[in-house]
Amino acid sequence: MSSESKWVFEAIKQKIDSNPYQKNYVIDHIRTSEQLKHFRNSFDFMTIHVHLYAKEDELIKRYATRKNIRHTESKTDYHKADSIKTTEDIDFFATDADVRINTARTDVDDTLVRVAARLGLYSPPDVRCVDVVIGGQYGSEGKGHISAYLAKDYDLLLRVGGPNAGHTVSSSSGVFTYHQLPSGAKDTKAKLLLGPGMTINVKDLLQEIKNCNVTAERLFIDPQAMIISEEDLTAEIGLVKDIASTGRGSGSAAARRITGRGDSKTKLAKDIPELEPYVGKEPYYRGSTTRQLEKSYREGNSILVEGTQGSGLSIYHGNYPHVTSRDTNIAGCLAEAGISPSRVRRIIMVIRPTPIRVGNPDNSEKTSGPMKHETDFKTVAESAGLDPEEIIQNEKTSTTRRNRRVGWFDWQQFRSACALNAPTDIALTFADYICEKNSKARRFEQLSLDTIKFIEEIERVAHAPVSLVNTRFPRQGTLDIRTVIDRRNWISRLSDDSIKDDTQ
Repeated sequence: MSSESKWVFEAIKQKIDSNPYQKNYVIDHIRTSEQLKHFRNSFDFMTIHVHLYAKEDELIKRYATRKNIRHTESKTDYHKADSIKTTEDIDFFATDADVRINTARTDVDDTLVRVAARLGLYSPPDVRCVDVVIGGQYGSEGKGHISAYLAKDYDLLLRVGGPNAGHTVSSSSGVFTYHQLPSGAKDTKAKLLLGPGMTINVKDLLQEIKNCNVTAERLFIDPQAMIISEEDLTAEIGLVKDIASTGRGSGSAAARRITGRGDSKTKLAKDIPELEPYVGKEPYYRGSTTRQLEKSYREGNSILVEGTQGSGLSIYHGNYPHVTSRDTNIAGCLAEAGISPSRVRRIIMVIRPTPIRVGNPDNSEKTSGPMKHETDFKTVAESAGLDPEEIIQNEKTSTTRRNRRVGWFDWQQFRSACALNAPTDIALTFADYICEKNSKARRFEQLSLDTIKFIEEIERVAHAPVSLVNTRFPRQGTLDIRTVIDRRNWISRLSDDSIKDDTQ
């Protein structure tokens, strides 16, 4: 073999030696059998030879229509440009190939899929690497706080829903309410993904990105996410008066996504120039949820999906018309995210001992929806030994700052949520609303006896363990943020690649 044919091999070997963390290289393309033999004769790395072929008339047609053809080749005949000329070379490539694929009737993208599958690059569908946090009642269960607590151990955080759900989190960086970014975005290095089912308020999202110091390298927005317009906000004014809707335009935007097909006024994330750094450009949008998830599955990443609102507000399973604009249960969250149920490992359903609903519409006899065992926060506070004024002040909705309604625990509604979601774990929040003593608990046995009995009954009804207990919400700063008693018998984990990236 001539030394002139060795330059490709030497160039690749130099790249591998200079970056040992880069595992795979694609060489497109080897032009002679001698070039290939240098790779075959090396024991320094494994070579997989993929041979793509088609009939000559098809290859000539493709060559003539190539868009990226170099200027120097623009007038070159196909047969002159083809560097594999001899019968010996042609036979050698066909015989030597580890993978050989006929590319007739397929385009570039089809061929890539077929090659990747033959090389075993796709993750098998039974690899379960997705954990999902959902609300088990009417929202404001503390999903954000639980999600942020778990977030540090995941490679990718994915949010569904819209800006009508505010998730308030207390962490080492302070108290922050997430409306569109995944909870914990400020305090982790994880990838952040907004799924195609999201409804987005562009102005508010850009401000939230700025407030959280999130870079484009971390954030990916699916091009199919729906954009909330000024008309959507106006359209929901009546719902604020009728059913105490948040009026953030999510419902109207979701409806317009269906009724506005073909309307030039209907905008998706891919149509907004300000979002291009996070969405990317066609045809290979960097924010594509399918592509990002496929990559995460392949790399063994751990994924946390943060649901929105609560099971009792589902448009299908809630008390219509006092519902939200989407299905808030596990099936709806997965559909909005683009995740198969077979990928799910854990379903963490968050509940509180005193479920809440948003307050009734102002100056109206209308209601925000039915609530069993309704009481008030003064009674709840006095029962637990807490300061009523402090509780009343804290219990305002995260998004609209409206007063909330509250009730004692609804076992029937809880069982319905369990039936709809089949949770593997329950997260109990606001344990201090059962007994003030719980706010100082750092271990399970330090909880009050009534709280432990309540947890035991929850586990019987749910057929699932109460794995996480939130004892209080530290709103007065970051002096002591140990608010979660962690009883899990499982762990979430960062992939080896994420750990490696942090150490480089």
